[in-house]
Amino acid sequence: MAISIVQPLSAGSAIRLFIDPPAGARYWRILQMGLDDFDSLDIDSAEPFEDRGLEYMVWPDGSMVPLVYQGDDRVVVVAQHLQNEVMAFFRPYYRMDDDTWQAGATARGTPTALFEESSTDVQSFVRDRIEDALRVECLRGNIMAEYEYVQVYTAPPALEQNLRFPLVTITLDDESPAERAIGEDITGDWFDEVGDDWFESEGYLAQVQLSIVGWSLNSDERIELRKALRRAFIANLPIFESRGMILPQISFQDVDALNGEFNVNMYQVMGSFSCQAPVRVGRRYGEDEVIRDVITTRSNNG
Repeated sequence: MAISIVQPLSAGSAIRLFIDPPAGARYWRILQMGLDDFDSLDIDSAEPFEDRGLEYMVWPDGSMVPLVYQGDDRVVVVAQHLQNEVMAFFRPYYRMDDDTWQAGATARGTPTALFEESSTDVQSFVRDRIEDALRVECLRGNIMAEYEYVQVYTAPPALEQNLRFPLVTITLDDESPAERAIGEDITGDWFDEVGDDWFESEGYLAQVQLSIVGWSLNSDERIELRKALRRAFIANLPIFESRGMILPQISFQDVDALNGEFNVNMYQVMGSFSCQAPVRVGRRYGEDEVIRDVITTRSNNG
């Protein structure tokens, strides 16, 4: 009749409790303290009290202890009254069929912020791949760039600057959740055999839309730039797949700015790139934290 597992959550200032109630328990209250001083509490003489959205148990002398949960859930997330790297103690009190309270064993845990990202940032990754491919195109003589490379920006450049054409801009139009999974476990956990680390994550597949614009002062050069961008897209398809980017699509169209939109005539190839990519945040578990064996027991608690 204990809290079987105390699991600090990677976001920090939060702990997940797994409850193993005794037979006959209808519901339970979980109290939290900074010290294991629950034996001094008489749960029968306390009453629930709410103050500014936080719940407490209050005794006749006015003393209060945080009430972090009341109900019959067997998995409870505590995200109040906690501070990172400060140990907290929890004790469940079970309301039995005979309307008495039965105290469980004390459990303890220390919340810690351990989250790290394991996402594919599509804009950054596509920008790097396009820039590398265009450098090859310049070395092959397909694009006549002044310094044998084409600058790829992540925002439209200020045209009053001393820019070198052709150039490319890759900007983010939209990123939003597209596919979710039960438990927000979209790609599964994985084991790093090199470091003996287990990475557990939550996240989703995001639908990402990019605008890829090639800027040129010459319409014929624009054609070569469009062809180079298309080759870069196709050549990188297996690399996109290796980073979890699925269903990549690209389209192009020509846009002429010849009516004074800029201080020179501008020939643009407007590209639209879309795909789905994993967005994940999680934590690593060291070798001594990895669950390697599981023991199951039969329970008659219902």
